[in-house]
Amino acid sequence: KGKVVTTFPTTETDKPTLARLMVGREVIFRLEKKRMERRDKILEVNDLYALNERRLPAIRKMSFELFGGEILGVAGVSGNGQHELSEVLTGLRKPTKGKVFLKKKEVTNCSAREMNDLNVAHIPAERMRMGIVPALSIRENLILKKYRCSPFCHREFLDKKEIEENANRAMSNYRIAAPSCETPAKLLSGGNIQKVILARELSENPCLIVAVHPTYGLDIGATEHVRQVLLAQRERGAATLLISEDLEEIMTMSDRILVLFNGEVMGILDAE
Repeated sequence: KGKVVTTFPTTETDKPTLARLMVGREVIFRLEKKRMERRDKILEVNDLYALNERRLPAIRKMSFELFGGEILGVAGVSGNGQHELSEVLTGLRKPTKGKVFLKKKEVTNCSAREMNDLNVAHIPAERMRMGIVPALSIRENLILKKYRCSPFCHREFLDKKEIEENANRAMSNYRIAAPSCETPAKLLSGGNIQKVILARELSENPCLIVAVHPTYGLDIGATEHVRQVLLAQRERGAATLLISEDLEEIMTMSDRILVLFNGEVMGILDAE
């Protein structure tokens, strides 16, 4: 917080010590990932094709399955179809061919709102542009997906007490550092913005989580927190598609790894 904590030669320290001094507490680098039994199939993608913004092929012949209690990591160099895949699965982009099933229901052409209503969570790569409304407060951002629903809305009127209580719970549970829930989201650090997104997206215990670069640009403490939250969702039984360019993160977090190149699946491997 603007203060010099200590100074020492690089030969007299290590990664855990530096992390503790940086964030003021012990940071867990080695995540304990419990072995999970494979549960019901949550997501099925069959022979999927999609175009990018320039109307060029971005996804080709893509097929895979994702099960409850599983994290499927997507490994590949940026620009190989990861962005388009995440948008297809969250209703933000229409595929040109193929089918997508969520818990045996076809959702190929569902809108983003319909996918939200089916309890699909999206942690987007661009936090400021896609994850929050910067000018709105923390409490307003936390209800973006459910402001039309009880208990936050009664007969078309918002219940400010319920909204504030929801925000205070989220700030406590996710350790969101801010003066109050009235703080505009644009004033938060990247790590706290990501915590707001996680609190909103995971509040309804989603069946499917599409997490795109969830720890990109975050400090050590925030990165640890995000990873622990995603592992907790895995233990609960959620199916998670983890898209990341951090190979260490993919290897550490995933149960299986889908290798993507030029929009095609090169193979799906066990992370171990």
